[in-house]
Amino acid sequence: MDIYLKKAILHIIDRETGSPVFSQQELDLTKDFVRDFLQKKIKKISSAQTKTGQLTEESLFSQNLKQCQENFVEESERLVQRWFDIYAESEEAPSADVFVVLYEVDTVMYLALLKVNYRDAYTHYVEADEAGIDNRLILNRAILGSKSQKADEALAVNLTDLTYELIEKRYEFSGKKEWYFSGKVIESVPAPSLEDNVKVIKKVAKQLGKKFEAEEFDIMADLKEAVYDTIEEKGRLDHEMIAEKVFKENITAKLAFQEEVKEQGFIPEAPPVKEVQEISEKKFGKQKFRLSNGIELIVPVDVYRNPDLIEFVNNPDGTISVMIKNVDEVLNRL
Repeated sequence: MDIYLKKAILHIIDRETGSPVFSQQELDLTKDFVRDFLQKKIKKISSAQTKTGQLTEESLFSQNLKQCQENFVEESERLVQRWFDIYAESEEAPSADVFVVLYEVDTVMYLALLKVNYRDAYTHYVEADEAGIDNRLILNRAILGSKSQKADEALAVNLTDLTYELIEKRYEFSGKKEWYFSGKVIESVPAPSLEDNVKVIKKVAKQLGKKFEAEEFDIMADLKEAVYDTIEEKGRLDHEMIAEKVFKENITAKLAFQEEVKEQGFIPEAPPVKEVQEISEKKFGKQKFRLSNGIELIVPVDVYRNPDLIEFVNNPDGTISVMIKNVDEVLNRL
C-alpha cells in the first residue's frame, strides 16, 4: 500500500493541564523521519483488531472530515476538540499526542486521526554552572513509542464513501468501561474486528467439540486452518465454509455451529480490513501446539496439511504421538 501524505499536524493532549495544546502550523513533510513515522503508523491501522464501518453523511463529525481538505489546520482542531471533550470525561484516559493526517491511497483521499500515548523513558540532561558540567539522569514522561508500533487508538476514513477502519480502547467513564470512540465520538456502530469474530467461532467450536466428543486439539487445528483458508479464498470469514472444514460429515454439528456463532455476535458480512490476506498469513498461517511433555511446535499450514511431513497418531493407550518426517537438516538457534 503506497501512502502519499498531503498534510499532517500534531496536537498535544496533556491531561495535567486540562486542555489540548493545538498547533497552528502543519508538520514539515519534507523531513524523512516525519514521513516515515506517519506512514508506518497509518499502515499499522489495518490489523486483526481493526473494526470497520461507515459514517453517515449527516453527522457533524463527517462534515468536519470533509472540510479538512479545504481548511486543514482549523478543522483538525475542531475534530480533536470534539474527541477531547468526550475523552477528558474518563478518569483513566492518559496523556497523548494526536496526529491528524490527510493522505492519498490509489487516488482516494483519506483522513486519519492517530492517538499515540506517552511512555516513560530515561535520558540524560546536561547542566553547566560555576562548578562545571553536571550530567544528570532524568525521567521523561512524554516519550512516544517507536515508528514500528501501532497507534494506541486510530481512525482512518475514506473521504469518498466515509467507510472507516478503527482501533479503539475501552476507558472508564463514571466507573464503567466504555467503547467511547465509536459510541460517542463518531457515533457509529462498527462491525466486529477479525479478532472478535475469531474469538466467537473459537468459543463455539470448543463447546460443540466437547458436546460431540471430539479431541480439542483436532478441533482447534482444523479451525485455525479453516480460518486461514476462508480468508485466503474469500477475503473475509465465512462461517459456513468454516463449519464444513471443521465438522466435516457431522451435519448436526455444522448446523449448530452456524446458528450459535450468529447468536454469539459473529457478523458474517463484516467488511474486511485492508491487507487482510497479509494479516491472515501472519496470524493464522501457522499452527502452534503445546504438548503435555513441555514440547512446543510451530508448524506452517502447508506443512501441517502434508502427512509426509508431520503426522499425529492416536495410540491405543489414549496418548498421542507426533511424527515429524523427512527432515533434511536440524538447526539449533540460540
